Amino acid sequence: MKKYKAVIFANLNGRKVTPRKIKELKDILSLGEGKLETDIVVTENLSQLEKAVIDYKNEEINIAGIVGGDGTVMHTRTFIEDIWDQRPTYAFFPLGTMNNIQRAVGLGGKDSSVKLAKHIVETACTDSVEHYTVPFPSLDVNGYKGFNIGFGLIPKLLWMYYGHSAKQYRELEEALQRILPEDYQGEYERITGKKQIDFFDLLSKERGLWGATKAVLRLVKSVKAHTDERYLLHKPLSGEMTFDGEKQTFPQAPLGAYISCYEEVNLGLGRFNPQPSPGARKEEGKFQVVVPYGNPFAMLKQFREVINGEKLTNAVYKYISELELPAEKFAQVDGEPILADGFKVCYDGVTDIITLPVKL
Repeated sequence: MKKYKAVIFANLNGRKVTPRKIKELKDILSLGEGKLETDIVVTENLSQLEKAVIDYKNEEINIAGIVGGDGTVMHTRTFIEDIWDQRPTYAFFPLGTMNNIQRAVGLGGKDSSVKLAKHIVETACTDSVEHYTVPFPSLDVNGYKGFNIGFGLIPKLLWMYYGHSAKQYRELEEALQRILPEDYQGEYERITGKKQIDFFDLLSKERGLWGATKAVLRLVKSVKAHTDERYLLHKPLSGEMTFDGEKQTFPQAPLGAYISCYEEVNLGLGRFNPQPSPGARKEEGKFQVVVPYGNPFAMLKQFREVINGEKLTNAVYKYISELELPAEKFAQVDGEPILADGFKVCYDGVTDIITLPVKL
């Protein structure tokens, strides 16, 4: 009988990651004793996470579990695939603020984390756990391992949806140049005066389509109030883009760029929940990049299409293996803010992710 070794990395800062939830997962996974050896490691910052990953470098890990949201998945995978000499099968437990990736592999339902833990225990002794994996194309973004990335207008519009001002956005963007990643949350709270809130809480009074409408109004107001070329929300996406080694030209100045390895997200919006993206996985070995162009008002005219995940008329859709953007730019990789002097995004093979069996 094959014995599996699993290590579960839990981010204690995840929105739904509590000591009680960690104990619940631990109790379930302990039922696999004899056929499944499981360690659960709880971390509070990136330094602790990196050390924990180093501690398991020389062990043969079959399953690497990640408890948290999209950002936690991105940071943990980055450490694992940089430090280990293997790329394990992953299990993503959706207990963060943003759980796009987990939803995309069918783990967006109620109690998905508990169901996933039980599923791993039930299949660990049969070798069939690999039969319930989804092969997902992956990205390397300046060394970060992710599944989607947004530049320009997309992160800005999401920021407005959160209810923050353009001034706060600019302050945080400047702060990102001088702080460590683990200090981001504290800087966010200092600048905005509030903790990050659940982005996908669409049923609350503060969110949903009304929240989206307010985000658009804030964006329009900001663009009208500031015509300075240096102003964050008015400035076009500067620096030429190179697709697979060739300079890419656009009918008008690009507003931003969005890259998705999975079909369930279009431009990072789609009612602020995953929606089908037109042909996102159409070509094997390549990712889809969507570049809207024109001006912010051209995008706003198609806001219904953006919300519904429909293809836009003022956007370039391409399938490529590598994208380069040399200019200093702010981006969101799986929801995490990253500021760099330039970006290189590459197709990075396939990642196997455990999902739940489909009930017929």
